[in-house]
Amino acid sequence: MIKKYITNPSPESLLKAFSGCKELSFEKDEFLFHSGDDVAYMDLLVNGDLQVFKYDGNLNEVTLTFFRPVSIIAEWAVIQGIPYPASARFTKTSTIIRMPLIEVQTRLNSNIELNHILMHSLMNKIETLNLAINRGLTMDAMQRVAHFLFYGTPDSLALKQTQMASLLYLRPETFSRILKQLKDQGLVDTQRGEIKILDKEGLLKILA
Repeated sequence: MIKKYITNPSPESLLKAFSGCKELSFEKDEFLFHSGDDVAYMDLLVNGDLQVFKYDGNLNEVTLTFFRPVSIIAEWAVIQGIPYPASARFTKTSTIIRMPLIEVQTRLNSNIELNHILMHSLMNKIETLNLAINRGLTMDAMQRVAHFLFYGTPDSLALKQTQMASLLYLRPETFSRILKQLKDQGLVDTQRGEIKILDKEGLLKILA
């Protein structure tokens, strides 16, 4: 696999790649972009949280992912030169660093580290997408929660439980009920809204 030869970029390397670019602040519920907007920048989330979502046929929001610092946003649209395929809205006061497209092109031609950073970021997002597709197409509600927790990263497990429910296409009350069942089985523990995995093998058995 190529991925194992590419070092996971540190927050410091991401900030270095965006050095000299403009810093912008946004309030909670402000949009970073709307689906269909033309791409003119590449953004780096350095503080706060960002929800990416689409609308279904009934204009209900369908959450695709949440971004936490430090993350590059929508690099696929930037690289492909296509409009944003989804909308993005901040869930708290947040800060980004913005690189204009012309500067992205210049740095890609001269900075091999930025190329590696973008490659690694895209591969991580493809892996996340594959996990989400697998959950959505083949699993019941209990299996979706167990799968999410088993494969969870520190960032995903740090999300609010309502955000986790949204990612899994579950009602918050359904997610809470399943989480209580997992806790009663000794597989997880919850304290002050945080989820701690106690038995990963037990979660894996639910997926069998």
